[in-house]
Order: sequence, then C-alpha cells, then structure tokens
Amino acid sequence: MNKEAYLDLHTHSTHSDGTWTPTQLVEEAERLGLRALALTDHDTVSGVAEALLAGEGKQVEVIGGIELAAYYHFPWAAGEKVEIHIVGLWVDHTNEALLAATKDFGLRRQRRNQQMTARLTTLGFPMTYEELLKEAGTDNCTRAHYARLMVKKGYVTDKKEAFAAYIGHGKPGFVPRDLPLPNTCIDLIHESGGVAVLAHSTLYGLHYDQIAQMAGELKAIGLDAMEVRYSTYRAEQEREITKIAQSLDLAFSGGSDFHGDNKPDISLGVGKGRLAVPASFLEPLRQRRP
Repeated sequence: MNKEAYLDLHTHSTHSDGTWTPTQLVEEAERLGLRALALTDHDTVSGVAEALLAGEGKQVEVIGGIELAAYYHFPWAAGEKVEIHIVGLWVDHTNEALLAATKDFGLRRQRRNQQMTARLTTLGFPMTYEELLKEAGTDNCTRAHYARLMVKKGYVTDKKEAFAAYIGHGKPGFVPRDLPLPNTCIDLIHESGGVAVLAHSTLYGLHYDQIAQMAGELKAIGLDAMEVRYSTYRAEQEREITKIAQSLDLAFSGGSDFHGDNKPDISLGVGKGRLAVPASFLEPLRQRRP
C-alpha cells in the first residue's frame, strides 16, 4: 500500500469495542504505508494520547478522533427516530467540555448495559455486569462485548447469532440507548476543534432521498463532511453518497470502521478488500476545522 495514496479515518481500539490497542493500530498503519489514521473510539477519547505518542517519529499522520451516537428524529414520520453516528476528527482530547460530555455518555451507557445484563439474565442467559466488564477490559462496553461473552458462556455459537437472535435492534435482549440530539454531538466536536462527519449513511435503513434530507438538515446545524468511502459500501452506494455530499458542499471522508477480531472480515485501510480512501480527501477535511 502506497503511503501517499490512502487514509483510514474511522477505526476503533480496546478503549471501546476494538481488540487492538491504539499503539497496535498506529504500528499497523505505518507498516501498511497509510498516509493518515484516525482513532475514533465510541464515546471516548481515552486512547488518543497513546495513539498520538505511538505516531511520533512515524510517517503516518495520527489524528485524534471520536465517534458519537445521536438520535435523528424523522421530520417525515412524527415520533420516529433512528440512531446515527457522527465522527469527530482532529478533536482536542484534553478539551474539558468534551471530557465532561464523554463522562456523561459513559454513565448513560453503563445504565443501559446494566439493564441489558438484567434482561438477558431474565431471558435465560445468566450473566453479571462484572462479567461483562471483565470480558471487555473497559467500562466502555458495547454490544460486541455482550456477543463475545455470550459465545464464551456457550449461549450462542457465534457473535452473529447473538446479534441476530438476541441483542440486535428490536430483539428481546436489546435495550435502546439514551442518546443526545445531533446538534449536541456536532457542537461538542466543533468546540474541541474538530470536524464533524456523518458516518456510514447507508446503515440507517434510509432511502437516498431520505439520507440527502437528513444530511441537509445536519449541515444546517454544522455538519462538515460525510463518509463517502466505507467498508460495506457497494459501488452504487459510494456513487450516490458522493453525489449527496457534493450537492451539499460537504467534504469527503472515509474509513474502514476497523474493530480487529470483533469484525474479522474488515481489515485496516482496505475494509473488505475494495476500500480506498484517497489522500486527496485529507486537506479539504482539515480546512473545515473551526
């Protein structure tokens, strides 16, 4: 892989639901010759300092980031909402407002996880919150950690079954998250010096015209960019999302959404094999910084 050619601006480490440490991510990005790597753990910047330190003296540019979840309320369907994800790039991991918010988001996640643990136990899959924390190795637990624990305890054969039957959206063990509105996430990203990017637009169950309407409304409250390259995008999806971003004058971003062993079919930099996020995306994105 040519270090002048490619970026990966969406990755996860052991500080959320990835299985690689920030240092391992940076070292692999350097080995692959990536031009830049962004660490974008869910609801936390706790791994950013390690990633930046690991990047010192290397060719790869290490970007501190975060991935925040929010509820977008459909204007065309009263009362309906969808969970969307907004990636922040170049965020200041020492920003007090951001740190206070991530602490609050963490407490919300912990309450939800305790409820899910109780619900799964009631459904016949006994587990404790302490077991979940031990499995995760962090208190920033996600459903990926539940899936791993359920496999380890012999309740399901693999993680895919855990999601499909029990912990996916709408399944009996699923508990909805307590999430902020998109403007809260975008404002936090901007206040910490970052660029706000709408992540993986095709994963929200929306048609292209609905994605365009949502992206337009998000731009009106400060959205800077969209992921136009992503591991699971088909060629048609990539074209359509790029058209939407162009029509709204949003910068282009992209990444693998690498999680290590928790998403074993996705590799750093290349996703499922066809992902290529060109280095030409980097400077236009950087110019959107507040």
